[in-house]
Amino acid sequence: MTAQSLLAYAYWIALVPLAASLLILFFRKFLGLQGAWVGVLAMTYALVHASLIAGGIFTGAITLPGEGLQGHFFESFFTWFSVGSFDFRLGLLIDGVSSLVMVAVTLVSLMVQVYSIAYMHDHPRFGRYFAYINFFTFAMLILVMANELLQFFIGWELMGLCSYLLISFDFEKKEAAAAGVKAFLTTRIGDLGFYLALLVIFNFLGTFNIPLLHQNVTSVPRSYPEWVTLAVPLLLFCGAMGKSAQGPLYVWLPDAMQGPTPASALIHAATMVAAGVYMVARVFFFFEASPFAMDVVAWVGTATAVYAAVLGMVNSDIKRVLAFSTVSQLGLMMAALGCGGYEAGLFHLVTHAAFKSLLFLCAGSVIHGMHTNDMWKMGGLRTQMPVTAFAYFIGTLAITGCPGLSGFFSKDEILAAAYEHNPVIFGLLVLAALMTSFYMFRSLFLTFAGVPRDRDRFQHAHESPALILGPLLVLATMSAVTGFGLWYQGNLGHWVHWGAPAEEANGHNSIVFYASVSVFVVGAASAWWIYLSRPPKYAAFASLARKNFNVVDETLVGLFDRVGNGLSVLSSFFDGRFIDRVLVDGEGDIANWLGRGVRRLQSGLAQSYLFWMIVGLGAMLVYIANCFK
Repeated sequence: MTAQSLLAYAYWIALVPLAASLLILFFRKFLGLQGAWVGVLAMTYALVHASLIAGGIFTGAITLPGEGLQGHFFESFFTWFSVGSFDFRLGLLIDGVSSLVMVAVTLVSLMVQVYSIAYMHDHPRFGRYFAYINFFTFAMLILVMANELLQFFIGWELMGLCSYLLISFDFEKKEAAAAGVKAFLTTRIGDLGFYLALLVIFNFLGTFNIPLLHQNVTSVPRSYPEWVTLAVPLLLFCGAMGKSAQGPLYVWLPDAMQGPTPASALIHAATMVAAGVYMVARVFFFFEASPFAMDVVAWVGTATAVYAAVLGMVNSDIKRVLAFSTVSQLGLMMAALGCGGYEAGLFHLVTHAAFKSLLFLCAGSVIHGMHTNDMWKMGGLRTQMPVTAFAYFIGTLAITGCPGLSGFFSKDEILAAAYEHNPVIFGLLVLAALMTSFYMFRSLFLTFAGVPRDRDRFQHAHESPALILGPLLVLATMSAVTGFGLWYQGNLGHWVHWGAPAEEANGHNSIVFYASVSVFVVGAASAWWIYLSRPPKYAAFASLARKNFNVVDETLVGLFDRVGNGLSVLSSFFDGRFIDRVLVDGEGDIANWLGRGVRRLQSGLAQSYLFWMIVGLGAMLVYIANCFK
């Protein structure tokens, strides 16, 4: 296959997982392993195709013909339907950004599916699970490759549906069903902002095409009112807050742990939660046009990073610790974008996909062996599960910013962007990084180090099968080496600036480097001192932080309930008093009144009809006579 044909047929990267999803959903009873192997083969093809495109762009073997954005791109499309003079189109926009994210999505999805063959093998809905996973991946891929914001929104909403199906997959449990509904409704709050942004864009800019929107926004003078420059990025960011769990809309993500652990890895690492960050990066020109919107993104991301890190420090459920870690890391990415660190935010998005999926799959391996999520019932598992322990150790080093691993390079870029933008934000992000190091090493020590705290579970614990360990080792390798491949600023810029050579970056201030290394060391040492060298004396702070989370969670849920009830009462009043009374019953009353009036003229008596004909004829003659006077 030639370089250009790789681009021309890039839509197969998304369509093959869709075909696999439909095939598994309807014909799984006739397929071996209920069609799981079909999903694995489909994702293998998607990963190979995406990797060839990304590698070609990176090495220059693939030429991107389009110009006029922040670099070069390839675009193809077809008209879906037309309304008046406006054409709604579906298509592809392939560049450095989308190719990089496509590789991350397909790699994590493939590892999750291989892992799930062993992890989910006894589940009664085993085949349906793989259908959902492939459809979820399809939704994310059409979003990543979208050249039109309308197509982007379609993928966005399909992911919302898939997240509901996967989080509430074990719907027999009330907690899982409630978590799925909570995730679906909470993200809908943010999606309303995205939808309103699309209406404003359609009305004032007249197109959904991303390259054309870039031209319109960057042109001087602008052809639309000034308030649009502020409204569009803020409304778009509302959608990103819901999907990427920012600010008060983060409350759905910890409860999403009710879904199967491999599905949690996909949701938290490479698909749904990454979509909000990717959206801000994809339409970054909207945010650059409004300094106020950039500040909003920076401060919301910073507050989210710090607050979620506090909650990650005090949870005993290993999956919930990783869930709050995801919220915090997403806050770091948003803060980087808000500080103008376009490359840094995308860099951390890619490295986070590797090490966070690794950590979730390691947690699943532990749960598979111990049959509990509670870290206080674990301990000493390095002897029972050495491969899982090694993989979790690599993931911990990566996410905490150990020098040499992927998280160190990407987090260093984020801190550098914050340092140049705002010293207060820089200080808060350093604090978040310190807490990240603490709670991740806390989870490592409580789970794998020390002595067993539940002897019965410990004695029955065992290492996971090869289908689980294989993906762990692959992702551990990616977590270790990804930073080396993307760290060099010229190459990184070549990717994230959509195939255009990037300008050389200024050297980072030594303060950033020393701060990054210091928080890694201090956090790890503090966790060791508290959880290994002496018994924990931590209960009061843990109780306070958990109470804080519960207050926020309950407050938001109560607020949504009140708003929902208020809208329900308003809707009932409007429906009963206006829709029913005026439009429905009113039209019927008018028809009855007219019917009664006309019915009087239909007496059935011939002499009555003759009388009215003479009256009418006489009136006509009088009118004609008056006209000719």
